Amino acid sequence: MTTKFLISILSLTLILQSGGYLIAQDVHDEIETGSHGGRLLEDGDFTVELSIFEQGVPPEYRAWAYSGQSEISPDDWDLSVQLIRLGGEINNYNFLSNGSYLLGEGVVEEPHSFDVTISANYRGQSYQWTYESYEGRIEMSFDLAEIMEIGVHTAEGKIIHQTKLLYGKISPDPTQVSHLTARYPGLIKTVNPSLGDTVEKGDLIATIEANDSLQTYELRAPISGIVVDSHANPGEYAGEQHLLTIANYQNVWADLNVFPGDIQHIKAGQNVTLHLSDITARSTIRYLNPGEGLSPYIIARVPVSNPDLLWTPGLLIEADVTIDQFPVPLAVDNRALQKFRDWQVVFIQIGDNYEIRPLELGRSDGRFTEVLGGLNVGDRYVVENSYLLKADLEKSGASHDH
Repeated sequence: MTTKFLISILSLTLILQSGGYLIAQDVHDEIETGSHGGRLLEDGDFTVELSIFEQGVPPEYRAWAYSGQSEISPDDWDLSVQLIRLGGEINNYNFLSNGSYLLGEGVVEEPHSFDVTISANYRGQSYQWTYESYEGRIEMSFDLAEIMEIGVHTAEGKIIHQTKLLYGKISPDPTQVSHLTARYPGLIKTVNPSLGDTVEKGDLIATIEANDSLQTYELRAPISGIVVDSHANPGEYAGEQHLLTIANYQNVWADLNVFPGDIQHIKAGQNVTLHLSDITARSTIRYLNPGEGLSPYIIARVPVSNPDLLWTPGLLIEADVTIDQFPVPLAVDNRALQKFRDWQVVFIQIGDNYEIRPLELGRSDGRFTEVLGGLNVGDRYVVENSYLLKADLEKSGASHDH
């Protein structure tokens, strides 16, 4: 019989505390292992060593048996393993002789987190063991999940958008900028609004005494907006110069630079998402305009609704232009994705349990990513604050021993 040693496996559990909430606590289980690194299961003089071997091969079960101190030939005993995963999925493994050990038929898919039932037969005697082997699993009450603002979504198909990143700036709508001049040259008698004041269409802006008739006439606002420039003061002469400029920025334009390498991808009517720090706006390209002078690019002009006046002229912006889109059968919100060991994972939720699911990923548009394997349509997975679950697992020192 091989020398036995103990490995401490750390599993994250949750215990009820005062106030009815759950907090994390570490619990250590002692597991005996054999010379092959597998878990030892004993019943009287009969011992099974069961290991998930994954060095250079997909994870597979390997098993050895001992009678007292003597190893039993793999041809002289039988073994089967049943795994029950979170959610009720059952995996059954039969074993065949592979020279010096019994080899389980089939890959042991990740995560290696399940309730295990071992059944063995040797010399007409049946043996059975059961145990829990969890990894990447957290138990959390509904109340605690609500406090931590854990948000769960249902996995489903999505439309992935292929985008092109463009840069540009915000420009005023030229139809909403008015430069006021005197109808007849003369003396400015009164000026009502000051620089920065808001005016409504039809408001009295100034009164001017015409030189030729000495009659006073009124100058009224042709549009609603803000006085952004003023060169008019009472007592000054009003000639051909601009007296005031009124601008309405509730609708502006995003002028995006499209260089030759991207011109074939950019068309009028494409959807656009504008970005400025944490601010976003959505619109479509209205038309393409040649650049000024000898400019090497053309301008994609995008109308932007701006009721809160966040998009002020002159701002430099980024924009994602949707140049193609395609449906996929299954995709996840990118906020759900977390790095765990060498995997990209999401946490699924079943009742009070949350567990990692390593994913095979496909195309992404920065918001959603196509899932090729590891998750099923209808699975409930954590999106908001999924990083908190990952932090709990890392804090627990979650082990990959079996």
